[in-house]
Amino acid sequence: MPALVLAPGQGYHMSLPAMEATARALTERGVAVFRFNWTYFTAEPKGQPSADLALELQDLLAVLAAARAHPRVDPQNITVGGKSLGYVVAWRAFVADQKLRSALLLTPICSRVPKGETTPRPEGPENYPGLASERRTSLWIAGDADPLCDPAALYAFAASGQKALRVAIVGGDHSFENRALAAGEADEFRAGNLRAVSALAAGFVDPVSRPRP
Repeated sequence: MPALVLAPGQGYHMSLPAMEATARALTERGVAVFRFNWTYFTAEPKGQPSADLALELQDLLAVLAAARAHPRVDPQNITVGGKSLGYVVAWRAFVADQKLRSALLLTPICSRVPKGETTPRPEGPENYPGLASERRTSLWIAGDADPLCDPAALYAFAASGQKALRVAIVGGDHSFENRALAAGEADEFRAGNLRAVSALAAGFVDPVSRPRP
């Protein structure tokens, strides 16, 4: 079967809503999903990511190796993905390993608003090097109010890539939420966004992960 290896965010662990919803939608389609937490996140006391993310890349590569070794997984049909920090790390693995089939990015980090300024500054080229020459399929999903990925910056960055790159904008912030809403409305808002995210992810990973004819 095809598989997705899904890396968590810096503090957004593998059981939080976006990770759960994505995994559920894919497993319902017969795609194996491998989720995990960073070593620093499960340490006592809890730590922080390594300065160059080298240790986090080791974590991800270990999970990729486990996925490839699983007897029910087709090692030629593996998608690598992640949320936020998780996809900064996953992108490194994707670019380095041409056997990976495709890439799924949830809430990519593509811009920031520096302190004292109001205009987002692009960070896509630094976080996702090699995009211009990448021909494999990737899907980038961001919220329309994400402070770490302004939609205009994401579209501009995506325009530098190949035609296989896809972008989808749904509602919400970096967790697909609107924290200004009242509790019940906020839950409904997030649930609607996560339904959209999981449907997009499942529709992307399932077809591109099928074996080539």
